Parts: sequence; structure tokens; C-alpha cells
Amino acid sequence: MYISFIKSFKWILIFLIFITTYLPAAAVKYSNIETIIFDCDGVLVDTEHLKFLSWQEALATQNIEFTIEEYMPLVGHSSINILKMIEQSKGLQLSNEIIDIKNAIYIELQKQGVDPIQPMVDFARSLSKNKQQLGIKLGLASSANQDEILINLKQIGLENAFDLIISGTDDLDDYTDAEGKNKPKPYIYIESAKRLGTRPCSCLVFEDTQAGVSAAADAGMYVIAVPNLFTINQDFTKATKVIPNYYDLPNIEVFQR
Repeated sequence: MYISFIKSFKWILIFLIFITTYLPAAAVKYSNIETIIFDCDGVLVDTEHLKFLSWQEALATQNIEFTIEEYMPLVGHSSINILKMIEQSKGLQLSNEIIDIKNAIYIELQKQGVDPIQPMVDFARSLSKNKQQLGIKLGLASSANQDEILINLKQIGLENAFDLIISGTDDLDDYTDAEGKNKPKPYIYIESAKRLGTRPCSCLVFEDTQAGVSAAADAGMYVIAVPNLFTINQDFTKATKVIPNYYDLPNIEVFQR
């Protein structure tokens, strides 16, 4: 009888470990959401290939090869963190000037036009048009600098859609962290809630990367992961929900309170 109890307890323990590890901590109750926050790159605009090309060309100026397979695990991190991870993986020490070169290349590519992720753009536009009726606020939180964010939003016609646009590069001066302040650290989302006057537990975030999901979840927010081809194999266990395709986006009426 004792052995039978131990075996039963073991399976109960394994089940509990499974559900706490692999299932979301809580489902989204959409009617309780007061604020919806979007990431930009990879969520609203399809810019990751441009960013890869920019890194590849910048590193080529130092005769360093860089493949798309090497880039994919780095998607979602800040440029400083990406440079550090490239240094670690290749056993090199590189100058921060590489970032300046990468940025200059990216700006030129960006000027040629960025592709919208149309279902997400349509979703954000619909929320913006109906936000007063729904009683919600809209924010955008991106690791990129403000100029880069605004160029992207203007190209897809969402420059006036948000109550707050915040940059992990430019807008976190009040935070101090030796490891860096940008995603995957939660500061950009903590600051977003603060500036929008809302509680983190009433915020829903749309992110496409592990770094972004971690940042939002660690800030105490609900977060829906919308992976793309660059991020599909990243770890989204911190996400409240993972949407495998855009047809699974919620209808905006579910936010009605």
C-alpha cells in the first residue's frame, strides 16, 4: 500500500511539474484589459530580414562572415546585446562602431520601404479607431530608437494610432542596470504602464520574440506571442498564449467592458 501511494504521488508530482512548466499561468480575460501594447519590429512591420542584412554587411567590413542561422537566435535583443552575443559566439572582440555601421546600412534599407504585417496592422488600426468605445489605451514599446520607430509607423500609416510610443534605446534614462536596460529586461514595459497610468496586471502585450515576451511577462503583464519565420523556434514558455497564425487574433469586441 505504501509503495502504491508513492507511485501515485510520483505521477501526481510529474503532472504538477508539467502543467506549471508548460501551461500558461493564467488565461487572458480580455474584458479586464485596460491597455494593449504592441512591439513594432516583427509584430507590425516585417523588418527582420533588413536587420539581418544590415548586421551581415556591417560585419563584412571587418571580414567577418555572418549567416542568417547565426542571426535568428539573436532576434529581439538590443543592438548592444546582439554585438556581445556575436563576440561570444565567434570568440572575437569588436568595436561598438559596428553598431553605427549597421544602423547606417539599416536606415538606407528602411528608406526603400518596409513591409507591413498586414493582419497585425489592421488589428492595431481597428483597436485605435474603437479605443474610446472599448475603454482602452494603446501603447507601442520597441527596443529601437524613436526615429526608427516613427519611420516604420509612418510607412504603415499608424503614426497617430497610439497613446504612447516608447523606445528602449531612448526613453529609459531613469533606470540603471549594468547588464543593460532594453529587452529582455522588463523596464520598457514597467515604464509604459507608469506613463499610461495603468496597472501592469491590466496590460496585454503582443510580442514576437523570446526577449520581448520575457520583458512583458517579468513586468507582470499578459503577453501573447505572435512568432514569425525568424522567431518560430524561440522559447515562449513565459507567454500567456501563443498564436500560431493571425487568424487566431481576438476579435476587438472581446475587450468591451
